Amino acid sequence: MRPRPLGLLAGALLLVPLAACTDNDPSASSEEGGAGTISVVSTADACDLSATEAPSGNLVFSVENQGDEVTEFYLLGDDGVRIVGEVENVGPGLTRELVVKAAPGDYKTACKPGMTGDGIQADFTVTEGDEVVLGEDEQALVDTATSQYALYVENEVEALVEETKAFAASYVAGDDDDARDAYAPTRVHWERIEPVAESFGDLDPRLDLREADLEDGQTWTGWHRIEKDLWPPAD
Repeated sequence: MRPRPLGLLAGALLLVPLAACTDNDPSASSEEGGAGTISVVSTADACDLSATEAPSGNLVFSVENQGDEVTEFYLLGDDGVRIVGEVENVGPGLTRELVVKAAPGDYKTACKPGMTGDGIQADFTVTEGDEVVLGEDEQALVDTATSQYALYVENEVEALVEETKAFAASYVAGDDDDARDAYAPTRVHWERIEPVAESFGDLDPRLDLREADLEDGQTWTGWHRIEKDLWPPAD
Protein backbone atom coordinates (compact mmCIF):
# COMPACT_ATOMS: atom_id res chain seq x y z
CA MET A 1 0.00 0.00 0.00
CA ARG A 2 1.41 3.43 -0.92
CA PRO A 3 0.11 7.00 -0.60
CA ARG A 4 -0.95 8.87 -3.73
CA PRO A 5 0.25 12.32 -4.82
CA LEU A 6 -2.51 14.94 -4.84
CA GLY A 7 -2.54 15.20 -8.63
CA LEU A 8 -3.24 11.50 -9.07
CA LEU A 9 -5.96 11.56 -6.42
CA ALA A 10 -7.69 14.26 -8.45
CA GLY A 11 -7.49 11.99 -11.48
CA ALA A 12 -9.17 9.17 -9.58
CA LEU A 13 -11.88 11.36 -8.12
CA LEU A 14 -12.60 12.86 -11.53
CA LEU A 15 -13.80 9.45 -12.71
CA VAL A 16 -16.61 9.31 -10.15
CA PRO A 17 -19.14 12.11 -10.91
CA LEU A 18 -20.26 10.94 -14.37
CA ALA A 19 -24.00 10.62 -13.84
CA ALA A 20 -25.95 11.88 -16.86
CA CYS A 21 -25.95 11.47 -20.63
CA THR A 22 -27.89 12.83 -23.60
CA ASP A 23 -30.00 10.94 -26.08
CA ASN A 24 -28.19 9.22 -28.90
CA ASP A 25 -30.13 7.79 -31.83
CA PRO A 26 -28.65 4.41 -32.80
CA SER A 27 -31.06 3.86 -35.63
CA ALA A 28 -28.80 5.33 -38.31
CA SER A 29 -28.28 3.39 -41.50
CA SER A 30 -26.84 4.09 -44.89
CA GLU A 31 -30.39 3.99 -46.25
CA GLU A 32 -31.50 7.09 -44.28
CA GLY A 33 -30.29 10.15 -46.17
CA GLY A 34 -26.65 10.35 -47.12
CA ALA A 35 -25.13 8.95 -50.27
CA GLY A 36 -24.35 5.39 -49.30
CA THR A 37 -21.15 4.15 -47.76
CA ILE A 38 -17.94 6.19 -47.96
CA SER A 39 -14.86 3.95 -48.05
CA VAL A 40 -11.87 4.94 -45.93
CA VAL A 41 -8.46 3.32 -46.28
CA SER A 42 -6.05 4.03 -43.42
CA THR A 43 -2.33 3.36 -43.72
CA ALA A 44 0.74 4.55 -41.84
CA ASP A 45 0.89 7.80 -43.81
CA ALA A 46 -2.44 8.20 -45.61
CA CYS A 47 -6.18 8.47 -44.98
CA ASP A 48 -7.90 7.97 -48.34
CA LEU A 49 -11.66 8.53 -48.67
CA SER A 50 -13.75 7.54 -51.67
CA ALA A 51 -15.55 10.91 -51.44
CA THR A 52 -14.84 14.28 -49.84
CA GLU A 53 -18.46 15.39 -49.59
CA ALA A 54 -21.87 13.87 -48.94
CA PRO A 55 -25.44 15.11 -48.43
CA SER A 56 -26.65 15.69 -44.89
CA GLY A 57 -28.28 12.91 -42.93
CA ASN A 58 -26.78 9.65 -41.79
CA LEU A 59 -23.25 9.15 -43.11
CA VAL A 60 -21.62 5.73 -43.17
CA PHE A 61 -17.83 5.50 -43.25
CA SER A 62 -16.39 2.02 -43.84
CA VAL A 63 -12.88 2.19 -42.37
CA GLU A 64 -10.33 -0.36 -43.57
CA ASN A 65 -6.94 -0.49 -41.86
CA GLN A 66 -4.22 -1.42 -44.35
CA GLY A 67 -1.44 -0.28 -42.02
CA ASP A 68 0.61 -2.15 -39.44
CA GLU A 69 -0.72 -0.32 -36.36
CA VAL A 70 -4.13 -0.09 -34.75
CA THR A 71 -5.89 3.00 -36.09
CA GLU A 72 -8.87 5.24 -35.38
CA PHE A 73 -11.11 7.30 -37.65
CA TYR A 74 -12.80 10.58 -36.72
CA LEU A 75 -15.32 12.95 -38.21
CA LEU A 76 -14.42 16.29 -36.63
CA GLY A 77 -15.87 19.78 -36.62
CA ASP A 78 -14.31 22.39 -38.88
CA ASP A 79 -11.88 23.30 -36.09
CA GLY A 80 -10.30 19.85 -36.36
CA VAL A 81 -10.82 19.30 -32.63
CA ARG A 82 -14.51 18.82 -31.83
CA ILE A 83 -15.45 15.15 -32.25
CA VAL A 84 -18.66 14.51 -34.18
CA GLY A 85 -18.15 10.76 -34.36
CA GLU A 86 -15.34 8.22 -34.12
CA VAL A 87 -14.54 4.55 -34.49
CA GLU A 88 -11.64 3.21 -32.43
CA ASN A 89 -9.42 0.16 -32.23
CA VAL A 90 -9.43 -0.78 -35.92
CA GLY A 91 -6.72 -3.43 -36.03
CA PRO A 92 -4.49 -4.12 -39.04
CA GLY A 93 -6.45 -5.90 -41.75
CA LEU A 94 -9.82 -5.13 -40.13
CA THR A 95 -12.75 -2.99 -41.31
CA ARG A 96 -15.19 -1.18 -39.04
CA GLU A 97 -18.04 1.22 -39.74
CA LEU A 98 -18.75 4.66 -38.33
CA VAL A 99 -22.38 5.75 -38.68
CA VAL A 100 -23.04 9.37 -37.77
CA LYS A 101 -25.76 11.94 -38.41
CA ALA A 102 -24.31 15.18 -39.78
CA ALA A 103 -25.91 18.52 -40.61
CA PRO A 104 -24.77 20.60 -43.60
CA GLY A 105 -21.43 22.31 -43.02
CA ASP A 106 -17.67 22.01 -43.11
CA TYR A 107 -15.95 19.15 -41.31
CA LYS A 108 -12.63 17.37 -41.18
CA THR A 109 -11.88 13.67 -41.35
CA ALA A 110 -8.92 12.10 -39.59
CA CYS A 111 -7.22 8.73 -39.45
CA LYS A 112 -4.99 8.23 -36.43
CA PRO A 113 -2.55 5.33 -36.99
CA GLY A 114 -1.04 4.29 -33.67
CA MET A 115 -3.93 6.16 -31.98
CA THR A 116 -1.71 9.14 -31.10
CA GLY A 117 -1.31 12.73 -32.23
CA ASP A 118 -3.68 14.82 -34.35
CA GLY A 119 -3.96 12.20 -37.06
CA ILE A 120 -4.00 12.60 -40.84
CA GLN A 121 -6.69 15.22 -41.44
CA ALA A 122 -8.52 16.39 -44.56
CA ASP A 123 -11.47 18.66 -45.32
CA PHE A 124 -14.93 17.12 -45.70
CA THR A 125 -18.13 18.88 -46.75
CA VAL A 126 -21.70 17.95 -45.90
CA THR A 127 -24.13 19.47 -48.38
CA GLU A 128 -27.85 20.04 -48.06
CA GLY A 129 -29.57 16.68 -48.45
CA ASP A 130 -33.11 15.54 -49.01
CA GLU A 131 -35.39 15.43 -46.01
CA VAL A 132 -35.90 11.88 -44.77
CA VAL A 133 -39.53 10.96 -44.17
CA LEU A 134 -40.22 7.68 -42.40
CA GLY A 135 -43.39 5.69 -42.57
CA GLU A 136 -45.33 4.91 -39.39
CA ASP A 137 -43.85 1.41 -39.05
CA GLU A 138 -40.30 2.68 -39.61
CA GLN A 139 -40.80 5.55 -37.16
CA ALA A 140 -42.10 3.11 -34.56
CA LEU A 141 -38.94 1.03 -34.97
CA VAL A 142 -36.79 4.16 -34.63
CA ASP A 143 -38.66 5.24 -31.49
CA THR A 144 -38.31 1.78 -29.96
CA ALA A 145 -34.61 1.60 -30.76
CA THR A 146 -34.02 5.08 -29.34
CA SER A 147 -35.87 4.25 -26.13
CA GLN A 148 -33.99 0.96 -25.71
CA TYR A 149 -30.64 2.62 -26.34
CA ALA A 150 -31.40 5.37 -23.83
CA LEU A 151 -32.16 2.69 -21.23
CA TYR A 152 -28.94 0.86 -22.15
CA VAL A 153 -26.92 4.05 -21.65
CA GLU A 154 -28.59 4.76 -18.32
CA ASN A 155 -27.79 1.24 -17.09
CA GLU A 156 -24.17 1.51 -18.20
CA VAL A 157 -23.79 4.91 -16.51
CA GLU A 158 -25.19 3.54 -13.25
CA ALA A 159 -22.77 0.60 -13.37
CA LEU A 160 -19.89 2.92 -14.29
CA VAL A 161 -20.56 5.26 -11.37
CA GLU A 162 -20.91 2.49 -8.79
CA GLU A 163 -17.88 0.49 -9.94
CA THR A 164 -15.78 3.65 -10.34
CA LYS A 165 -16.47 4.58 -6.73
CA ALA A 166 -15.06 1.23 -5.61
CA PHE A 167 -12.13 1.45 -8.03
CA ALA A 168 -11.29 5.01 -6.96
CA ALA A 169 -11.50 4.05 -3.29
CA SER A 170 -8.97 1.25 -3.79
CA TYR A 171 -6.70 3.48 -5.83
CA VAL A 172 -6.81 6.41 -3.39
CA ALA A 173 -6.13 4.04 -0.49
CA GLY A 174 -3.07 2.67 -2.30
CA ASP A 175 -4.52 -0.83 -2.70
CA ASP A 176 -2.83 -1.33 -6.06
CA ASP A 177 -3.71 -5.00 -6.54
CA ASP A 178 -7.41 -4.34 -6.01
CA ALA A 179 -7.26 -1.27 -8.26
CA ARG A 180 -5.55 -3.23 -11.05
CA ASP A 181 -8.17 -5.98 -10.81
CA ALA A 182 -11.00 -3.44 -11.01
CA TYR A 183 -9.52 -1.23 -13.74
CA ALA A 184 -10.58 -3.12 -16.89
CA PRO A 185 -14.04 -4.29 -15.72
CA THR A 186 -14.85 -0.74 -14.60
CA ARG A 187 -13.49 0.98 -17.69
CA VAL A 188 -15.52 -1.23 -20.06
CA HIS A 189 -18.68 0.62 -18.99
CA TRP A 190 -17.04 3.89 -20.08
CA GLU A 191 -16.12 2.42 -23.46
CA ARG A 192 -19.73 1.36 -24.02
CA ILE A 193 -21.08 4.91 -23.60
CA GLU A 194 -18.11 6.88 -24.94
CA PRO A 195 -19.90 8.02 -28.14
CA VAL A 196 -22.55 9.65 -25.93
CA ALA A 197 -20.08 11.00 -23.37
CA GLU A 198 -18.19 12.78 -26.16
CA SER A 199 -21.15 15.13 -26.58
CA PHE A 200 -20.38 16.65 -23.17
CA GLY A 201 -17.73 19.20 -24.05
CA ASP A 202 -14.36 18.34 -22.48
CA LEU A 203 -15.61 15.31 -20.53
CA ASP A 204 -14.00 12.78 -22.88
CA PRO A 205 -10.51 14.36 -22.94
CA ARG A 206 -10.59 14.86 -19.16
CA LEU A 207 -11.37 11.17 -18.64
CA ASP A 208 -9.81 9.38 -21.61
CA LEU A 209 -6.92 11.45 -22.98
CA ARG A 210 -3.72 9.61 -23.83
CA GLU A 211 -0.38 11.06 -22.79
CA ALA A 212 0.76 11.46 -26.41
CA ASP A 213 -2.20 13.77 -27.10
CA LEU A 214 -1.48 16.25 -24.29
CA GLU A 215 -1.10 19.87 -25.33
CA ASP A 216 1.49 22.19 -23.79
CA GLY A 217 0.44 23.13 -20.27
CA GLN A 218 -2.49 20.71 -20.22
CA THR A 219 -3.06 18.72 -17.04
CA TRP A 220 -3.31 14.99 -17.64
CA THR A 221 -6.21 13.34 -15.79
CA GLY A 222 -8.43 10.31 -16.15
CA TRP A 223 -8.14 6.63 -16.95
CA HIS A 224 -4.84 6.55 -18.78
CA ARG A 225 -3.07 8.73 -16.21
CA ILE A 226 -4.06 6.29 -13.49
CA GLU A 227 -3.25 3.32 -15.73
CA LYS A 228 0.32 4.55 -16.11
CA ASP A 229 0.66 4.85 -12.35
CA LEU A 230 -0.71 1.35 -11.76
CA TRP A 231 1.41 -0.19 -14.51
CA PRO A 232 4.51 2.04 -14.65
CA PRO A 233 6.83 1.63 -17.63
CA ALA A 234 9.86 -0.53 -17.06
CA ASP A 235 13.06 1.43 -16.43
